[in-house]
Amino acid sequence: MSARDTLLTEIETVPDSVLWEAVHFIRYAVRQQQQDEWQDLLPSREVEQEVLDILDAAV
Repeated sequence: MSARDTLLTEIETVPDSVLWEAVHFIRYAVRQQQQDEWQDLLPSREVEQEVLDILDAAV
């Protein structure tokens, strides 16, 4: 049984209040995963500061 099938089976037995909490958590988890995927592509704060320092020195 897949995780999706297990989740669908569980949904039938829990009250709506718990389902809403699950919906909010799922949305949060998806957002976190998307941010983590982009994290490797975005420069770190140290790199950004080095660029700013270089630009400041050039002026």
